[in-house]
Amino acid sequence: MSSKGQQKVKLAYQTAKDKKVGETANCPSCGTEFVKSNYQQAFCKSKVGTICKDKYWNRVTPTKRNNTTRISPASAMYMANRIDLDAPNIVGGSGKISGYTSEGYRIMDGVAYDEFDEPVYNVDMDDDRHPFDLED
Repeated sequence: MSSKGQQKVKLAYQTAKDKKVGETANCPSCGTEFVKSNYQQAFCKSKVGTICKDKYWNRVTPTKRNNTTRISPASAMYMANRIDLDAPNIVGGSGKISGYTSEGYRIMDGVAYDEFDEPVYNVDMDDDRHPFDLED
């Protein structure tokens, strides 16, 4: 979106935010006229969910543009810190699976473990070849 277009929708957003509860405002995203029901409201509620709000913020905030992940910070923190119940049962490991090899081995702390929790080989995350593959 051009900077002129961004300025236009930002002005429409500010105009909607400045309206008082009960006044009529225009949605800065789709242009739909709505009656403001609370002081925070800036977008219409005629679309399903938060489509207008998401579309607006994706347009004016480059870091949110094309962001298809909708993971809350709390969920992301939980996932980053959770102990994986399927992790290899070894002493001294982090308890977090970082991935799976093409053979189905679980990767934990840079080591591939088989179904018997035995280490099979070290995993180089930048090289996806199996260490026992023959070089071409």
